Amino acid sequence: MFLPLSRLLFDIVANLEPISDLPHDHPFDYQLAMDRLRDYRAPRDRLGLLCENGEVIRVRKGLYVPGIRRGEEPPVDPLVLSGLVYGPAYVSLETALVHHGLIPERVEEITCITSKRAKHFETPVGRFRYEPVNERVFGIGIRLEPTRGGSYFLAEPEKALCDRLAMISGLSAARDMQTTLKDDLRVDVDTVVSTFRLPLVEEIADSYRKRSVSAFHRWLSKQQKKTSS
Repeated sequence: MFLPLSRLLFDIVANLEPISDLPHDHPFDYQLAMDRLRDYRAPRDRLGLLCENGEVIRVRKGLYVPGIRRGEEPPVDPLVLSGLVYGPAYVSLETALVHHGLIPERVEEITCITSKRAKHFETPVGRFRYEPVNERVFGIGIRLEPTRGGSYFLAEPEKALCDRLAMISGLSAARDMQTTLKDDLRVDVDTVVSTFRLPLVEEIADSYRKRSVSAFHRWLSKQQKKTSS
Protein backbone atom coordinates (compact mmCIF):
# COMPACT_ATOMS: atom_id res chain seq x y z
CA MET A 1 0.00 0.00 0.00
CA PHE A 2 1.46 3.35 -1.09
CA LEU A 3 1.62 6.24 1.36
CA PRO A 4 0.45 9.68 0.21
CA LEU A 5 3.31 11.84 -1.06
CA SER A 6 2.66 14.42 1.68
CA ARG A 7 3.10 11.74 4.36
CA LEU A 8 6.33 10.47 2.77
CA LEU A 9 7.74 14.01 2.67
CA PHE A 10 6.70 14.56 6.29
CA ASP A 11 8.52 11.38 7.39
CA ILE A 12 11.65 12.31 5.45
CA VAL A 13 11.83 15.82 6.89
CA ALA A 14 11.00 14.65 10.41
CA ASN A 15 13.75 12.04 10.31
CA LEU A 16 16.41 14.30 8.85
CA GLU A 17 15.68 17.45 10.80
CA PRO A 18 17.50 17.74 14.18
CA ILE A 19 15.38 18.14 17.28
CA SER A 20 15.89 21.85 17.80
CA ASP A 21 12.27 22.80 18.48
CA LEU A 22 11.90 21.12 21.86
CA PRO A 23 13.94 21.48 25.08
CA HIS A 24 17.04 19.28 25.03
CA ASP A 25 18.09 19.56 28.68
CA HIS A 26 14.96 19.66 30.86
CA PRO A 27 11.46 18.13 31.11
CA PHE A 28 8.53 19.66 29.27
CA ASP A 29 4.78 19.19 29.05
CA TYR A 30 2.39 18.64 26.18
CA GLN A 31 1.34 22.28 26.09
CA LEU A 32 4.92 23.47 25.60
CA ALA A 33 5.51 20.80 22.96
CA MET A 34 2.48 21.90 20.96
CA ASP A 35 3.57 25.54 21.25
CA ARG A 36 7.11 24.78 20.03
CA LEU A 37 5.83 22.57 17.20
CA ARG A 38 3.01 24.87 16.13
CA ASP A 39 4.62 25.68 12.75
CA TYR A 40 4.31 22.04 11.67
CA ARG A 41 1.24 21.01 9.71
CA ALA A 42 0.60 18.21 12.23
CA PRO A 43 2.27 19.02 15.58
CA ARG A 44 0.84 15.95 17.32
CA ASP A 45 2.15 13.66 14.57
CA ARG A 46 5.54 15.33 14.81
CA LEU A 47 5.67 14.74 18.57
CA GLY A 48 4.53 11.16 18.11
CA LEU A 49 7.26 10.51 15.57
CA LEU A 50 9.92 11.99 17.85
CA CYS A 51 8.73 9.61 20.58
CA GLU A 52 8.86 6.67 18.17
CA ASN A 53 12.41 7.58 17.18
CA GLY A 54 13.54 7.89 20.79
CA GLU A 55 14.44 11.57 20.42
CA VAL A 56 11.74 12.30 23.01
CA ILE A 57 10.60 10.05 25.84
CA ARG A 58 7.00 10.14 27.01
CA VAL A 59 7.28 9.66 30.77
CA ARG A 60 3.54 9.65 31.31
CA LYS A 61 0.54 11.46 29.85
CA GLY A 62 1.48 15.08 29.23
CA LEU A 63 5.07 14.78 30.54
CA TYR A 64 8.15 14.38 28.33
CA VAL A 65 11.95 14.43 28.56
CA PRO A 66 14.61 14.61 25.85
CA GLY A 67 15.83 11.26 24.59
CA ILE A 68 19.12 9.69 25.64
CA ARG A 69 21.97 9.90 23.17
CA ARG A 70 24.09 6.77 22.76
CA GLY A 71 27.09 6.74 25.08
CA GLU A 72 25.87 9.73 27.10
CA GLU A 73 24.11 9.96 30.45
CA PRO A 74 20.43 11.00 30.44
CA PRO A 75 20.10 14.79 30.05
CA VAL A 76 17.48 14.79 32.81
CA ASP A 77 18.10 13.08 36.15
CA PRO A 78 15.00 10.95 36.92
CA LEU A 79 14.93 12.53 40.40
CA VAL A 80 13.86 15.80 38.74
CA LEU A 81 10.68 14.01 37.70
CA SER A 82 9.72 13.01 41.26
CA GLY A 83 7.44 16.02 41.74
CA LEU A 84 6.23 16.06 38.12
CA VAL A 85 5.10 12.47 37.77
CA TYR A 86 2.93 12.97 40.88
CA GLY A 87 2.94 15.88 43.26
CA PRO A 88 3.40 17.67 45.44
CA ALA A 89 6.16 15.32 46.50
CA TYR A 90 9.73 15.15 47.76
CA VAL A 91 12.34 12.39 47.54
CA SER A 92 12.69 10.56 50.86
CA LEU A 93 12.81 7.10 52.48
CA GLU A 94 15.33 4.66 50.94
CA THR A 95 16.30 6.86 47.98
CA ALA A 96 17.15 9.80 50.25
CA LEU A 97 18.86 7.57 52.83
CA VAL A 98 21.15 6.19 50.10
CA HIS A 99 21.78 9.71 48.81
CA HIS A 100 22.88 10.82 52.28
CA GLY A 101 25.06 7.73 52.76
CA LEU A 102 23.02 6.36 55.66
CA ILE A 103 22.23 2.95 54.18
CA PRO A 104 24.37 0.82 51.84
CA GLU A 105 21.66 -0.65 49.61
CA ARG A 106 21.19 0.31 45.99
CA VAL A 107 17.59 1.41 45.49
CA GLU A 108 15.72 0.12 42.43
CA GLU A 109 12.92 2.69 42.61
CA ILE A 110 12.64 6.37 43.49
CA THR A 111 10.85 6.63 46.82
CA CYS A 112 8.91 9.78 47.57
CA ILE A 113 6.60 11.34 50.13
CA THR A 114 3.43 13.10 49.06
CA SER A 115 0.61 14.97 50.77
CA LYS A 116 -1.84 13.09 48.54
CA ARG A 117 -2.74 9.41 48.20
CA ALA A 118 -0.19 6.63 47.91
CA LYS A 119 0.69 5.87 44.28
CA HIS A 120 3.10 3.78 42.23
CA PHE A 121 4.19 4.52 38.66
CA GLU A 122 6.13 2.42 36.16
CA THR A 123 7.67 4.74 33.55
CA PRO A 124 10.26 4.43 30.76
CA VAL A 125 12.75 6.28 32.98
CA GLY A 126 12.18 4.34 36.20
CA ARG A 127 9.77 3.34 38.95
CA PHE A 128 8.35 5.93 41.33
CA ARG A 129 6.72 5.08 44.66
CA TYR A 130 4.81 7.67 46.68
CA GLU A 131 3.85 7.28 50.33
CA PRO A 132 1.40 9.68 52.00
CA VAL A 133 2.07 11.95 54.96
CA ASN A 134 -0.01 14.52 56.83
CA GLU A 135 0.28 18.04 55.43
CA ARG A 136 1.50 19.37 58.79
CA VAL A 137 4.65 17.26 58.37
CA PHE A 138 5.16 17.68 54.64
CA GLY A 139 7.12 20.94 54.50
CA ILE A 140 9.52 20.32 57.39
CA GLY A 141 13.11 19.23 56.75
CA ILE A 142 13.24 19.35 52.97
CA ARG A 143 15.44 21.31 50.59
CA LEU A 144 15.66 22.06 46.88
CA GLU A 145 18.42 19.96 45.30
CA PRO A 146 19.91 20.91 41.89
CA THR A 147 20.87 18.19 39.41
CA ARG A 148 20.92 17.48 35.67
CA GLY A 149 17.89 18.92 33.96
CA GLY A 150 16.51 20.88 36.90
CA SER A 151 16.00 20.39 40.61
CA TYR A 152 13.84 18.43 43.03
CA PHE A 153 12.81 18.51 46.67
CA LEU A 154 14.90 16.22 48.86
CA ALA A 155 14.37 15.21 52.47
CA GLU A 156 17.18 16.16 54.81
CA PRO A 157 18.80 13.10 56.47
CA GLU A 158 16.77 13.61 59.65
CA LYS A 159 13.49 13.85 57.74
CA ALA A 160 14.23 10.87 55.50
CA LEU A 161 14.89 8.61 58.48
CA CYS A 162 11.89 9.91 60.43
CA ASP A 163 9.70 9.30 57.37
CA ARG A 164 10.93 5.71 57.29
CA LEU A 165 10.48 5.17 61.04
CA ALA A 166 6.95 6.56 60.87
CA MET A 167 6.02 3.63 58.65
CA ILE A 168 6.98 1.06 61.30
CA SER A 169 4.04 0.02 63.45
CA GLY A 170 4.56 -1.22 67.01
CA LEU A 171 7.79 0.71 67.55
CA SER A 172 7.35 2.95 70.58
CA ALA A 173 10.21 2.31 73.00
CA ALA A 174 13.51 4.19 72.77
CA ARG A 175 15.34 1.06 73.99
CA ASP A 176 14.37 -0.75 70.78
CA MET A 177 15.62 2.00 68.50
CA GLN A 178 19.25 0.95 68.13
CA THR A 179 18.33 -2.57 67.08
CA THR A 180 15.72 -1.27 64.64
CA LEU A 181 18.14 1.17 63.06
CA LYS A 182 21.13 -1.16 62.86
CA ASP A 183 19.60 -4.57 62.18
CA ASP A 184 16.29 -3.86 60.46
CA LEU A 185 17.04 -0.70 58.47
CA ARG A 186 20.84 -1.14 58.24
CA VAL A 187 21.36 2.51 59.06
CA ASP A 188 24.81 3.84 59.96
CA VAL A 189 24.07 4.54 63.64
CA ASP A 190 27.37 6.32 64.33
CA THR A 191 26.68 8.84 61.57
CA VAL A 192 23.16 9.41 62.87
CA VAL A 193 24.37 10.14 66.40
CA SER A 194 27.26 12.36 65.31
CA THR A 195 25.58 14.41 62.57
CA PHE A 196 21.82 14.56 63.15
CA ARG A 197 20.43 17.90 64.34
CA LEU A 198 18.39 17.25 67.46
CA PRO A 199 16.25 20.45 67.19
CA LEU A 200 15.16 19.43 63.68
CA VAL A 201 14.34 15.89 64.83
CA GLU A 202 12.32 17.37 67.70
CA GLU A 203 10.38 19.60 65.29
CA ILE A 204 9.66 16.64 63.01
CA ALA A 205 8.59 14.45 65.95
CA ASP A 206 6.27 17.15 67.30
CA SER A 207 4.60 17.47 63.89
CA TYR A 208 4.43 13.74 63.16
CA ARG A 209 2.87 12.73 66.49
CA LYS A 210 3.92 9.12 65.81
CA ARG A 211 5.21 6.94 68.63
CA SER A 212 8.07 5.60 66.53
CA VAL A 213 9.32 9.08 65.60
CA SER A 214 8.99 10.34 69.18
CA ALA A 215 10.92 7.29 70.39
CA PHE A 216 13.67 8.09 67.91
CA HIS A 217 13.87 11.65 69.22
CA ARG A 218 14.23 10.40 72.80
CA TRP A 219 16.85 7.85 71.79
CA LEU A 220 18.88 10.38 69.79
CA SER A 221 18.78 12.89 72.63
CA LYS A 222 20.13 10.28 75.04
CA GLN A 223 22.87 9.12 72.66
CA GLN A 224 24.09 12.64 71.91
CA LYS A 225 24.20 13.46 75.63
CA LYS A 226 26.39 10.39 76.16
CA THR A 227 28.87 11.39 73.46
CA SER A 228 29.11 14.99 74.65
CA SER A 229 29.69 14.13 78.32
